[in-house]
Amino acid sequence: MKNNAMKDNRTELGKSHPLWMLFELVKSIKGFIFFCIFLSFVFGFSSTSIFSAYGISLIILFVIYQIVSILLEWKHFGYSIDEEELFIKKGRFVTLHRHFPLANIQGLHQNTTFFPRLFGLTTLLIDAGSSDKNDSIKLEMISFQEANHIKTTLSDLGKVYITEEENRKDIEKNSQEITSIKKHYEIKRREILIASLTSLRLLFFLTLIYSVYSEVNQFFQIDAYVGDIIGFFQSSWFRLTMGIIILICLSIVYGVLKTYLQYGEFTVTSDPYRIYIEKGKLNTAHFSIPKDRIQALSINSGFIHKFLNIVKVKMISSSDTDEDVKASHILFPFIHKYKAKKLIPEVISAFEIEEDMTKIPTSSIIVKLLRTIYLWLFFPVMLYCFFPGFWYLATIMFSLTLVSQLLSSLFSSYALNGSFIQIKKGAIATKVFITSRDKIERLMVTETILQKKLGLSSIKIISRARPAKVTTMHDVPKDMAIRYYSWYYEGIENHTTILASKQTS
Repeated sequence: MKNNAMKDNRTELGKSHPLWMLFELVKSIKGFIFFCIFLSFVFGFSSTSIFSAYGISLIILFVIYQIVSILLEWKHFGYSIDEEELFIKKGRFVTLHRHFPLANIQGLHQNTTFFPRLFGLTTLLIDAGSSDKNDSIKLEMISFQEANHIKTTLSDLGKVYITEEENRKDIEKNSQEITSIKKHYEIKRREILIASLTSLRLLFFLTLIYSVYSEVNQFFQIDAYVGDIIGFFQSSWFRLTMGIIILICLSIVYGVLKTYLQYGEFTVTSDPYRIYIEKGKLNTAHFSIPKDRIQALSINSGFIHKFLNIVKVKMISSSDTDEDVKASHILFPFIHKYKAKKLIPEVISAFEIEEDMTKIPTSSIIVKLLRTIYLWLFFPVMLYCFFPGFWYLATIMFSLTLVSQLLSSLFSSYALNGSFIQIKKGAIATKVFITSRDKIERLMVTETILQKKLGLSSIKIISRARPAKVTTMHDVPKDMAIRYYSWYYEGIENHTTILASKQTS
C-alpha cells in the first residue's frame, strides 16, 4: 500500500495529445444533436419553444458541461509504465488511480485511424486480463514513439510481438524468439474483389447517393439539375443502358475501395502462444490474442457466399468486452471454405474441424414449423386481412419462412469428436460453432411437450466469453442430448480430479 501511494504521487505522467480534446468535441456533436431532439420532444408537449430563452439556456448549459468535462478528463488523465506495472490516472470530476501488474496483461491492440495518423498519433487498447469491463485500458492519441516504448516493454514480457519496422534492434536482440513467428495467411486481391462483388456494399452505394442528394437538396435547390441529368439518360435506350452501366461500375469501385481500405494487407501470424493480426490501409489495426483465451470458433457463410464456398471465421474470446476488440477477433474475413479448414488447425492447433456430421431427424420439421408458426402463418394472415394491398409481402414472408425452416431441418447437423463439439445451423445462411469441453461454462438439455412426444431435445451451450456466448441446437435426438450431457459432466469430474491431485501433491 505504501509503495502504491508513493507511485500515485509520480509527477511525470504520459498524456494524450491535446488534439484529443478537439476530436472528443467533434464526437460529442452526436450527443448534442440527440439532446436537441430530446428537448424538442419535451417542449413539444408544452407551449414553450425549444428556441425560447429557457430552451436556449439548457442547450448552452449542455455545451458548457461537455466542454468542461472533456477539459477535465484530459487534464486528469495520465499514465506511466515501468518494469512492474502500468499506472493509470483518469476521471472527470472524480479521479481514479489504477495499478495494473504487467504480468497480468494478456495482449495489446493498436488502432491508427486516418486523421490521427496525419499528426503522428495512434491508440493502444491493452487487455488487462481481468473480468471487469472497466479494466480495459485505452491510451488514446499518443505518439508512435510512446506507443512503441509501451509495446517494447510488454514485448520483453512476451505480451506482444514487435515487428521489424517498429523496432529492428529488439528483433536482432531476440532473433531466436522471432524465428518462431510463422506467417499463415495474407489476403489476396482476388479475395477482396470477390468479397466486394458479393457484399451488400453495392446497394449501400445507391443509398449513399440518395442520402447525399437529400442532404444537399435541403440547402441548395438541385432538383432541376438532377431532373435534367435523369432526363438526359432517359431520352434513349442507349443512354439509359450507358447510365446503368456507369452506375454499376461506380458501385463496384465503391465496394472494392471500401473493402480494400478496411481489409487491405490483412495478415495472420502466430507463435506457439499467441495469434497476431494486422489489417487496414487507411485505418490500420494491430491485434494479438493468447491462444488459450480462444473459447470457440464461429464459421459463417451468407446466402451468396455459400454458393462460392466463401466463409468468415471469427474467434470467440474471453476478452470480448470492448467493441474495438470484438471487431479485431475476425480470424479470416472471407476465405475459401477448404482453405479455412486447412489453416484453422495450423493457426489454432487446439481446435479440430469434424467433416462427418450427423443431421438432425426429419421429424424436427414438425417442431420447427410449429415453433415459427407466428411468422409463416399468423403474421401473413393478419397482414393480408388488415392490409390486403400488401398481399405480396404476406406471400413472400410465408414462402421464405416455410422454405427456410424446411431447409434448416434438412441441413442442420451436429458432431461430437473427443473433447470437441461442433454444431451447424441453417441452410440458406449457415453457421458452424466449434468449441471444446473445457471451454464450456455450462451445458443444458431442455425439451418441450411436442419434442418429448417426438423423442427430441434442445441443447444450450454457454461458453466462457465476455459477454457469455449462448449457442442453442434445437431438435436433436433425446438419447444424443443425454450423451452430450454425460460427456460434459464427465469432463467436469475429470477436471476436478486433476485439480484435487495437484493440491494434494
